[in-house]
Amino acid sequence: MIAGLRYLPYYLDINAQRKLLVSVNDVISKSPLYSPTMPRSGKSFSVKMTNCGNLGWVSSKQQGYRYQPHHPNSGEPWPTIPNMILEIWKQVSNYKLKPEACL
Repeated sequence: MIAGLRYLPYYLDINAQRKLLVSVNDVISKSPLYSPTMPRSGKSFSVKMTNCGNLGWVSSKQQGYRYQPHHPNSGEPWPTIPNMILEIWKQVSNYKLKPEACL
């Protein structure tokens, strides 16, 4: 094992995984996937992403890597972090504060 890494292969049963997928799809419906770009080159990342929470991690050629309170394309605030994800965070993170961002 790698120090600081915990592997929890059976943490969510299949029904919980399906419920989590519904929550993630709800976030995506409110905050569509987008392609961030590399700060210097402007080359698109090889993945699409979105965020939820008070802040979202974004990247652009003009402004570089950063956290911001709104979607870079729509300008809309990020949706709230789903309760199920917050519950998982609380159970496995060993961290007292709630997350501000969820990529």
